[in-house]
Amino acid sequence: METGLEPLQLVRQRIYLYEPASSAAAPDCSPALVILCTWLGGATRRRIHKYVAHYRQMYPGTCILLLITTFPDMFRPFSMLRARLKPAGRAIRRVLASHGSRGTLLHLFSHGGANIAVQLALSLKEEEDSGAVFFSSLRGIILDCSPGDDTLHRAIAAARMSVPQTAVAQVLERALLSPTVTVVNRLQHAGVLRSIRDLRALLLDASVFGAKPRRLYMYSKEDDMVGWEDVRMHVEDARALGYSAQEVVFEHGLHCGLIMEDPDRYWTAVQRFWRGEDVESDADHSTNTSPPLRSRL
Repeated sequence: METGLEPLQLVRQRIYLYEPASSAAAPDCSPALVILCTWLGGATRRRIHKYVAHYRQMYPGTCILLLITTFPDMFRPFSMLRARLKPAGRAIRRVLASHGSRGTLLHLFSHGGANIAVQLALSLKEEEDSGAVFFSSLRGIILDCSPGDDTLHRAIAAARMSVPQTAVAQVLERALLSPTVTVVNRLQHAGVLRSIRDLRALLLDASVFGAKPRRLYMYSKEDDMVGWEDVRMHVEDARALGYSAQEVVFEHGLHCGLIMEDPDRYWTAVQRFWRGEDVESDADHSTNTSPPLRSRL
């Protein structure tokens, strides 16, 4: 059965793994494993496949683990999410058992991908063997269009991207989406439901990913879903806590579509980041045109 994600193989629902042929080139400078945690609205298989394909082109000897996020994942109990991710943990342990010395790159997109990445890490902490292998291997985390804030208008915009493009779905969206998201947003602000604010804090918690992995934040000034100022504040908070954090800021890129603005700049930044180099000159692409932003988790 074709999935639109070939040659990745289905491990479990919404979990896919690509393992290159044993003859594929695997230089020491390439990751042993790239983990992709997708975004919510608009994350079609065609769009996801573009990232998979380019990683395969850059690193032909690298395994790729793909975790697809759905809108209900944002509201499921953590215990349910971690149980669903157990097969991913077993795949990670198996891959890294042979090639773990080359390291792991975690690439998460938006709030959906950040949520799944956090729950994956916490799930692995529950598995002593898998967790030890993963955390000793994790060298870098790319935060792509993440994290933003929990304002109502951005929450509604993000939810709209998750609505299927069918006539029935569009009718239901007009009638129900804004009121539903408004209620959820108020419950989040009241502390009844977990919020983006909680997610921002977890991404900075050294007990989740550890303190050693370097970070690369990639975001856009024209992102309607995630405000660039909110990502910049998270970068500053990360640096204040002692994390190694670089950033690449695009001028006109769409949410989780930065490669559409300048693919060469995007993928060059990824490669340089993995090699441990400076991603790019701040003088060339500086967004620091306003007074310092106050930390807001």
